[in-house]
Amino acid sequence: MTKFTLATLLLISVQANANNCRSLKDFDWLQGKWQTQKDQTLTTETWHKLSENTFEGAGTTPNSTESLRLLAMSGEIFYLAKVAHNPSPIAFKLVQCKDKSYIFENKLHDFPNKIEYRKISKTALQILVSGKDEKSFSIQLHRQANENGSK
Repeated sequence: MTKFTLATLLLISVQANANNCRSLKDFDWLQGKWQTQKDQTLTTETWHKLSENTFEGAGTTPNSTESLRLLAMSGEIFYLAKVAHNPSPIAFKLVQCKDKSYIFENKLHDFPNKIEYRKISKTALQILVSGKDEKSFSIQLHRQANENGSK
């Protein structure tokens, strides 16, 4: 097998992994309120669909609040995070979408460089946040009941 053929196959494989999710329909499961409490620390994340191409979210901890967005543009999906200490939102591109795992990357950002959402079940979600030098953390959130009591 030539080097060109091998490189082409690898490129197609990477594109296939990222392109399994071509629309935000693949993220409908994320809508709602998620939370976890450890000791006295409550962490929440909420998501709702604004349109076929935009989800809006918010993440809160006792020390911070983040405005979040999922955007579908030009056949690609992006995760945008706006935090108080950055003047502009930080964009992360969806690079892998398979087996209930959704990986977004921005290799040029200081920290994090990668954000992964793992759907554990209908009511459980794990978020892994990582950067260079093996700096990372993860959090597991659980779906909260909505106003009518359903999850």
